[in-house]
Amino acid sequence: MKSSPKYVVGAVLVVITIFSSIAITIVAGTTYMSQIQPSEHAKHTQKIWGHTGWSVHDPLMKGANAVTPAGKGKTIFIREGCSWCHTLLPEQTQDWKYFGAPPQAADVQGESPSLFGSDRKAPDLLHIASRNRVKAWHYVHHRNPRAVTPDSIMPAFEHLSDDELDAIIAFLDSLK
Repeated sequence: MKSSPKYVVGAVLVVITIFSSIAITIVAGTTYMSQIQPSEHAKHTQKIWGHTGWSVHDPLMKGANAVTPAGKGKTIFIREGCSWCHTLLPEQTQDWKYFGAPPQAADVQGESPSLFGSDRKAPDLLHIASRNRVKAWHYVHHRNPRAVTPDSIMPAFEHLSDDELDAIIAFLDSLK
């Protein structure tokens, strides 16, 4: 059974439209972001994390992109899927009064990947270090969340090594 040419042409046009939209979004977004100068916050964060992301000039991340404990913690945060539940972007509600204003585009300039998150199921972590500086609480919370928050839906991260847990806590401590 052959399909009529009008359906083939329609399908081709749909595919072209989708790919054109994606290409325009990527090019326009990249062009816009490349014109934004990093804020002081972005520069400070880069110093703490030790990198902004993988670089073709330093693929093993040993030189200028060497990973600090907080940078390693960010990598573990991504690997463990923490951004599926936690955001780093307070909503424009009473959150701003308590958690502080959300980051601006310049605050994440050069960060790869950006960890805004979009669907909060757990507390926003953008300014967690300003709210909770007790490292012992974080150790207990990550090993057994229900020991400190009985109704927590967060999984226990018992599989993390002590070094990995130290790195996660260093990353959280960098979020001021």
